[in-house]
Amino acid sequence: MCRGFEEQERRRDDGGCRRIRAPVSCNLCGENAAVYCEADTAFLCRKCDRLVHSANFLARRHLRRVICTTCRRLTRRCLVGDNFSVVLPESRDKDTS
Repeated sequence: MCRGFEEQERRRDDGGCRRIRAPVSCNLCGENAAVYCEADTAFLCRKCDRLVHSANFLARRHLRRVICTTCRRLTRRCLVGDNFSVVLPESRDKDTS
């Protein structure tokens, strides 16, 4: 998972994300996807995301993961509802020893 949740502000000295993957297409219109909705199992561009997730109150509750514009991986930044953005904490594996 990409750690570039504040892509423009928090670049490492070596340029941040290195691996550039092919863009993922929106499942509805074919444009470059910007988010992934796990509930819908769909990659969506910004325009289709707004269209789909403003349809009703249930769709507005879907958590959508933002795709890094550089490396095309899922970031920790998520969208909820129409305009609310949240950053998920890093997951840490606990030692069971």
